Amino acid sequence: MARMDIAIDLGTSYTSIFVSGNGIVLHEPSVVAYYDTAKRPTRAVGVEAYYMRGKAPDKTKIVSPVVDGTIKDQDACAAMLGEFVKRVLPQSYIIKPKVHAVVGVPTGITVDERKMYEEVLMRSGVDDISMVNSIMLAGIGMELPVASSYGGFIASIGGGITEMAVLSLCGIVTGCSINIGGDMIDRMLTDSIRGIYRIKVDPVTVRKVKEKTVSLVRNDCETVTVGGIDIVEKTAVRKRLRGDRLYRAAYVYYKNIIDTIASTVNSCTPAVAAEIQESGIHIVGGGAKIPGLAAVVQEKLGLRVKIPQDSEYAAILGAGKLLSDRDLLDDILRHA
Repeated sequence: MARMDIAIDLGTSYTSIFVSGNGIVLHEPSVVAYYDTAKRPTRAVGVEAYYMRGKAPDKTKIVSPVVDGTIKDQDACAAMLGEFVKRVLPQSYIIKPKVHAVVGVPTGITVDERKMYEEVLMRSGVDDISMVNSIMLAGIGMELPVASSYGGFIASIGGGITEMAVLSLCGIVTGCSINIGGDMIDRMLTDSIRGIYRIKVDPVTVRKVKEKTVSLVRNDCETVTVGGIDIVEKTAVRKRLRGDRLYRAAYVYYKNIIDTIASTVNSCTPAVAAEIQESGIHIVGGGAKIPGLAAVVQEKLGLRVKIPQDSEYAAILGAGKLLSDRDLLDDILRHA
């Protein structure tokens, strides 16, 4: 039977798939639209479902099956992943190839949660599964020497959670996760826009505002014009939003992340702390793209900070690298 090797990064906000020999072939929102009937037939997934938000009729339900980094709706998640896997399979196959997948999972998930991930993945068409901590995958994607005695300190700001860890000898020496991520910041921005500008906006618009204007540079005056509903007049309006007026709301959440990084560093052994002081820290994930983050972390912690240009792809790139390095994958799985 033909074999196909893929890697999957199942995130709160986005799902990515890497195919051996082809690179990243899919990166779409982790969203499912289904008909609200007993059997819940799928109507759309990914980008198509995402842009149905706020526009779909009552009989169409839009759900995000991954919440705070963990699968919460198994049926919806299996339907979404099943469609994504179908999209990346060779169109010319007669007999479905056996699909082996390296899959990123949150650090510290329980045995029962691992079984649940395995069931969802197998329902989606994956036959053989290797589960690796997503923070380890991010380190590999950043080309950190994870197999050495000190593999580096890395923090990943995702859609649902922020994870951080010190990597060493293919395992995690110390680390933690907090329930702060892009989705929580989106909710905060929704409230801030409502309070400051007196308008109600939809989730798609909020994400646009975050990407275009929100910054950790205090006097950043980037602007974006959006449409919404005036909460007083109850009329449709368009308003120009300024990044500097939304600065404080975003800063509060990022300060919590920075404080957690500081606590994690301070909990390390003197030997590890010295390594961190010398080599600095790496920050990845979609939330690492906010302008000014590196400067704020350096100012608060006195550590050098490295943020890659395509920070949101660190984990899926790391998973993709493991597809061609079976020895490293086996060493990592021994610590899983």
